[in-house]
Amino acid sequence: MNGVYSINSPRRLFERLVRSFTAFCELPSEDGILDVIFPLYHLREWICPGGFASYKNKPEDARTKEELLHAHLHAMPEYEVVRSLCNAVKHYNAETLSDRTDVLEGFRAGLGRVGDSLGVTHFMVDGREIRDLFWPIYEVYFGYFHEAQPGNQPDAAR
Repeated sequence: MNGVYSINSPRRLFERLVRSFTAFCELPSEDGILDVIFPLYHLREWICPGGFASYKNKPEDARTKEELLHAHLHAMPEYEVVRSLCNAVKHYNAETLSDRTDVLEGFRAGLGRVGDSLGVTHFMVDGREIRDLFWPIYEVYFGYFHEAQPGNQPDAAR
């Protein structure tokens, strides 16, 4: 059996990501970060299990949509940050991020979103609010799973 229990396909992992990401955007927390970074990083591998090896010798116009997604995410700076975060959690001390991360308590102009409480926690990476790093990756996955349904918008509040 692939996956874990009912999370047994790329679509099911994406559905889990949608729930986790939506909850995290509404109320950022350290637990929420963990719930988001693993599917945000590893869903790419579920969608394109052959990875880079499956398309390294193919011209771009001959690649499947799964291979194009894999390559696109790999090139995104936000995805690299998520990779670093995921690996730092998976492999304790594998990569030091302490000089790149900060936690700011309380609503801040320019960081807060509509609906954030005054006591919101802003998780910062490289001077950017973590939701701003997660969002572009989420949009790529959302587009992949909903491309046949024009007019859909991502489910989590930006």
